Amino acid sequence: MAMGGGVADPGGGAANRTCCAILAVAVLAVGVGARPGRAGAAQRIKLTMPAASIAMSPVYLAKGRGYFEEEDLDVEIVATPGGGPDIMALIAGEADFTFTPGDNALLAQQQGRKVKMVMSGLNRLIINWAIHRDVARAKGIAEDTPLPEKLKALKGLTVGVTQLGALTAHLATFVVRKAGYVPHQDVKLVPVGSGPTWLAALANRKVDVALAAAPILDAAIYRGYASMFLNNAKGEDPSLPEFLMEDLLARPETIAQHPGLVRKMVRAIVKANAWAVKHSPEEVADALRPFLSNTDFVLLLAGVRSTLPAFTPDGRISERSVQVTQDVLQQAGLLQRRVPFAEAATNDFLPN
Repeated sequence: MAMGGGVADPGGGAANRTCCAILAVAVLAVGVGARPGRAGAAQRIKLTMPAASIAMSPVYLAKGRGYFEEEDLDVEIVATPGGGPDIMALIAGEADFTFTPGDNALLAQQQGRKVKMVMSGLNRLIINWAIHRDVARAKGIAEDTPLPEKLKALKGLTVGVTQLGALTAHLATFVVRKAGYVPHQDVKLVPVGSGPTWLAALANRKVDVALAAAPILDAAIYRGYASMFLNNAKGEDPSLPEFLMEDLLARPETIAQHPGLVRKMVRAIVKANAWAVKHSPEEVADALRPFLSNTDFVLLLAGVRSTLPAFTPDGRISERSVQVTQDVLQQAGLLQRRVPFAEAATNDFLPN
């Protein structure tokens, strides 16, 4: 597969360039692109994702349950340091596909960097907000406090996001603006990373509230120093009924020149989603154990329970999810133009 082009840098920052350089080294170490192997050998594919997390479950299940293998694909999964480097690697030709939040695809489109969503992995927002218990007490906030009161309480707080430019930052900006506040002026947004650094930032009161997907957020609550602030996974915010939470992206060249490959990748992940929604959370969590082995099984199971309702059984990307995601980006001040559905996504590669 011919792959080329310069490295796109949506944030224009040195950190993104460094991350992409690190990824480039990793890719070179294991081989680049969908190169045909020996006669009869599986086709080698490089797929990037923004983190090793439960949000990547459809890909992990496709790998672990052998659905990629059934499609004669040998898929190498590379987790990058957060959102941004994963899609940059795709645009630069250092990867064949990426599995990432759809807001990345929309922002790349408006910047003239052509990528397209070819299936939906998760179609509901699973990123929630946790608040330090001391802050919650001081603000008089409980988990069942009405949403308008929670939003009003944000003034003067410091919000932790995984990194600036990531989906967590987009969502934080969206909510802060919806509350009537000015980001970085009325409410401070700071990057805290993911995993242990995220937990440490909230535990040590470097931030007052923080956004994350399961099971990281669940770990903070389980350890007793945090409580739920905004539960998007349960639909607490009615303005977010659907969302491009996780989607499979490809470059136009791949779609045009290798439609059969795209169809195989889509088919494998759709099989994984269809299996997941028909099985118990315990069975799904057990299947994910090899990929998330550092996560305590109690937390992994809690994360699966909150994530399963977001799985897209048939892989279909809805126009509503594209519009809602653009609403978030527009409210956050990040969207320069609305991207038509046909430009951003296609359902042409879904199984019949």
